[in-house]
Parts: sequence; structure tokens; C-alpha cells
Amino acid sequence: MLLVGSLLLSPCGWADVEAQDEQQIFLSLVDRTGAPVTDITLEEVTIQEDGQPRDTLRVEPVDWPTKLTVIVDNSQATSNALVQLRNGLRGLFEELPAGVEMSLLTLAPQPRWIARPTRDRQKVIESIGLLAPDSGAAKFLDALVEAGNRIAKDEGRHFPIILIVGSDGIEGSSVIERDIERLVKQMVQHAVTLHVVMIARGGRRTLSNTGANQVQVGIGLTQMTNGRYENIAASTRLTSLLPELGKLIGESHLRQSQQFRITYSRPRLSYQRPGGPQITATTTRPGLTGILTFDGRIPQP
Repeated sequence: MLLVGSLLLSPCGWADVEAQDEQQIFLSLVDRTGAPVTDITLEEVTIQEDGQPRDTLRVEPVDWPTKLTVIVDNSQATSNALVQLRNGLRGLFEELPAGVEMSLLTLAPQPRWIARPTRDRQKVIESIGLLAPDSGAAKFLDALVEAGNRIAKDEGRHFPIILIVGSDGIEGSSVIERDIERLVKQMVQHAVTLHVVMIARGGRRTLSNTGANQVQVGIGLTQMTNGRYENIAASTRLTSLLPELGKLIGESHLRQSQQFRITYSRPRLSYQRPGGPQITATTTRPGLTGILTFDGRIPQP
């Protein structure tokens, strides 16, 4: 038997499954060449909790698409970065593989569509020319809350990714604490990955020397969702950074859209060890490596 994946059930996750007879996890597999494995069978997989084998009930292929929402700051705070932003966005969308749904919004004077959700890459790239600076304050938090609400209303199975390019300038949002609390729950429930690129006005800044709410929320949510938070001092970095993130999102899409949801049975018991049991997956097929997750969201490198 070859070990292909292992994870530790978090305390909050254990509370959710403690009284259940079934537990679901996700397994992404690749062979020695790095190619995704798409034909694993029930008989080839064994799940264990702390070394105790569990009965594997179902192994189902997951082919859920990726839906990417890109949101950019077009306020006066980033007006000097417009050329670099446009070039970076073109590079980002060009890196995305076929099958990724993409959309583009701006932050000022309020969140508004530049390109509505579509898989037509060229249509989105052409819409980049519509980006124009606005004198209003950017609404970073409002845009995140709206994006979370749209994801929650989408009934189709998919992996949502949000990429937001903002600045630590004036924030004009009207959200309150419970809006952010709801956003956090939505991100957990729907396995959202958030990437943030924050342009620091006047030079590089850190959380300790800026009081901007968008910086605090951005750092917290990217850490929670295994996304990337990039603080940049020069807008010229956008030209190369955004395509890098596009490549990262494309690689994540290929792994997430070719994995398996495994359902196994487990006894109804109360687990005493902090953090819950160590869950492992093994397979009888040689040469495979894998990533085991609770929600199918592949951790970002």
C-alpha cells in the first residue's frame, strides 16, 4: 500500500462530523510524470483514521469548474498604475486554461462590472480597455462582500477564486462587522480562495504601520483561504505579478477539476486528542502522489 495523502482534522471540522456515520474528503492524484489520475477505483483506495482502516463507500470523480472573479482598484490612488494594471491583467487572463469562467469588476465609485462572467477569454481581454480612473474612493470591502454573496447564491458545484487588486488608500465601503463575519462563513462553506495584491502608496508598508481596514481584512482572509497576499511598492510589479498569479490559478484549476470525492464510514464516537484524528489515504496503484483535503481546495504553493 502506498501512502498518497494525509491531513489532520481541525477541532472545528471534528465538531461537524463527530455525530455522523459518514465523512467526505477530497483526493487529488498525479502519476510519476505529474499528470492527473482520473480513473482510480473504490477498490484501490483505503482511508484510515490514526491507523485504523475505515470502510470506503464511494469514490466519485470531481470535475467542478473554476470561477474566477477579478476586482481592481480604479480610484485616484491607482490612477498612475493604469498602464501597468492593464498590461498585467492581459497577461493574467492569457495564462488561464480553457474552462475557467472569468469576470472583471472595478472598485470605484462602487463595485461594477467591466466583464460579466464568461469563458470567452478574448471578450474579457477586450474589456480591459474600458478600465478608467474614477475620482471616488475605492470600495474594497463592499466588493468582497458582494462577491461572497454572489458565490453563495450560485447553486452549481464549482471552485470560486477571487483576485482583488487594491491599494491602502482611502476606503469608502459601508460594510459592518456582521457583513465580514458572513463573508468568512461563505468563504469556508464554498471553499473560496482569495488572492490579494495591495499597492502601498508612498512605498512598501506592513500591517504594523498602516491602519487601512482593507489591509487587515485582506491579510486575514488570504491566510484563511490558503491564498496569496502580495504587498507591492511599485506598480511596475503588476506587469509580471498578475501573469504569475494567472499561471498559479490555472495550475490550481487543473488539479481541482480532476480529483475525487471519497465518502467513508466511521464510528460515532467522541475524539479526545486535540485536533481530531490523523486521516490518511493509501492506494494499491504504484507511483502515485496525492493531496488530501476536506473541501477540494488545493493549497496554493
